[in-house]
Amino acid sequence: MNTSAIEARYYSIKDGAYRCSLCPNRCRIAPGKRGICGSRLGTDKGLIADNYGQIAALHIDPMEKKPLYHFHPGEEVISVGGWGCNLGCLHCQNYSLSDVRDGRKSSYISPEELVTICRRESIRNLAFTYNEPTIMHEYAMDVADLADGLDLIYVTNGYICPEPLEEVCEHISAMNLDVKAFTDDFYRKIAKGRLEPVLQTGETVYEKGVHLEITYLLIPTMNDDEKELKAFCEWLIGLSEDIPVHFTAYHRDHLMHGPPDTRPEDLLKAFDIAHEIGLRYVYLGNLPLSTGRDTVCPYCGSVAISRIGFHVSAHGLRDGRCASCGRKLNMRV
Repeated sequence: MNTSAIEARYYSIKDGAYRCSLCPNRCRIAPGKRGICGSRLGTDKGLIADNYGQIAALHIDPMEKKPLYHFHPGEEVISVGGWGCNLGCLHCQNYSLSDVRDGRKSSYISPEELVTICRRESIRNLAFTYNEPTIMHEYAMDVADLADGLDLIYVTNGYICPEPLEEVCEHISAMNLDVKAFTDDFYRKIAKGRLEPVLQTGETVYEKGVHLEITYLLIPTMNDDEKELKAFCEWLIGLSEDIPVHFTAYHRDHLMHGPPDTRPEDLLKAFDIAHEIGLRYVYLGNLPLSTGRDTVCPYCGSVAISRIGFHVSAHGLRDGRCASCGRKLNMRV
């Protein structure tokens, strides 16, 4: 057991075991056992967040790598992650951190030390990412209590229960939500979860005023059917036509050895569907395409932000407005 571990915030006790209420898995965890995520440990004294402060990856990234294109564009962000995940995606591209088995490699960084790192580097953005941040809940919330003047970000699968999500929304400034597909069948078979809690997370985050962007990894023959993509875009536009969406290319990884990797034409099809439905900010990633990189003003068609790789030029942006027509864009600067 991690010596820095602390008691979990969300659980109940029944029939000699613990019922975790952090995420929709709601694992029943007996003493000496762990939940699906690997981070909740049953002990004789309670349910423990055994991953508290255990950091497996810490880097300085461009904000656009998260990807967040409409939140502090062109700025740097300190990205931090631990180990474990509450889903079990067969195609996980961070499985070295999320697929917990034996021999976890991490180092303890206290909340105070992490905040000090941000201030020392003069970086105002701190992202919980790489593995699933919702299972770092206790640590992230303790960091948030110390992070006055910093903007906290979650890059997340959104698989979290309503009560802890309310707490998260009180502390974070932005979220990139990974919607893995738009059918419950995909979630159950491929991601080992359910779709509805993820959609509820997106709806709650938007309603709470947290800056929201969506990522959808396009997997040929599995979640790229035109009907499914239209349903996804219609759900999103039901929240707001101004929410940025990132369609990204899949490559074979972890336990999934097929279908074939996403082709440029697959991304371009999703790009066209999203615009036809009425979404204003649609981006394409993980393939070198000229389409779907820049932020284009939906009112006058001028380029507000141009991007080449992670190089950003906000030459057409003025205080969150289009420099050409003066209209306000959905942009946090």
